[in-house]
Amino acid sequence: MNETDTPAAGDTPDAIDAYLDALLARLTVRPERVRRIITESEDHLREAAAAGMARGLDVVEAQRDAIEAFGAPSVVARRFAAEEGVLLPPSLLLHLVLAMALMGSVGFAAIGVSGLVAQGMGSIFGVRFVSGDHNGVTYTPARCADFQKYYPGTCEEAATAHHFDEMVDSRITAGVLGLLGLGVLFAIRRSFPRGSGVRLLPSTFTPTVGAALFGIAAAGMLLQSLAQLSVAGGIPGEEAGVGAVLSAGIVSLIVFVGYATALVRRLRAA
Repeated sequence: MNETDTPAAGDTPDAIDAYLDALLARLTVRPERVRRIITESEDHLREAAAAGMARGLDVVEAQRDAIEAFGAPSVVARRFAAEEGVLLPPSLLLHLVLAMALMGSVGFAAIGVSGLVAQGMGSIFGVRFVSGDHNGVTYTPARCADFQKYYPGTCEEAATAHHFDEMVDSRITAGVLGLLGLGVLFAIRRSFPRGSGVRLLPSTFTPTVGAALFGIAAAGMLLQSLAQLSVAGGIPGEEAGVGAVLSAGIVSLIVFVGYATALVRRLRAA
C-alpha cells in the first residue's frame, strides 16, 4: 500500500472513531461485552465504509453512509441493552433528577425575576395594581390593626402595602434559592470528566419539557391577566392585583422563548 491509499493520521476527521466514542458512552451492557461490541461495530463500519469507497465515494461520504446505515449511537446502545433485558440504565434516575433539578432551579430563578418585575410595576402603576384586593374584600378590626402596626394609612392601604412587600420579598428569596441551585448543578456538571457519558437523556429532553411547562404557565397567566383587565374596563378597583399574575406571566414567557430557542437549535443540530 502506498502513501496515498489512506489519509495520514490527523489529516481527515475520522467519523467512525467519533461514532464509536459516542456509542461507548451510551452502552449500558455488562462490562465484559463492551469491548466485543465496540470491536465488532468498528469492523462492520470499516467494512461498510470500504465498500462505499469501492463504489467511488470519498472517505467522508463512505463513513457517513456506513454510520447512517448502522444507526444512531443511542438507538444501537438501546438495542444491545435490550438483548440483556436492561432497557434503562441504573444511572438514568440520577440524570432525570438532575434534569428536573435544573428546571426547578430555573423556575425559582424566574420567580425571583418576576418579583423584580412586580416591584417595577408597583413603582410605575402603584402597589394596588400589583397586590390590591378586589372590591368587596374586608378585614376584621384586629387584622387591620396588625397591618397598620407596620404600614400607615387606611386598612386597605396598609393591607395592600403589606401584601406587596410580602410578595416581592418571597419571590426574590425564591430567586436567590434558584441561583444557588444553578450554581450547585453547574459544579456537579463540572465534576464529571469529559467523555464520561454523563448524558443518558436526549439533548432535547430538558428544552422540550421546559418549553412545555413554561409555555403553559405563560399562556395561563397572561390570559388570566388580560381577562381581568378587559373585565375591569376602567372600573376603579377591578384591576387590583393584576400585576401579581401579569409579572409572573411575562417572565414565564421569556423563559419559554429561551427553552424553545434551545430546542430548535438542538433539533437542527441533530
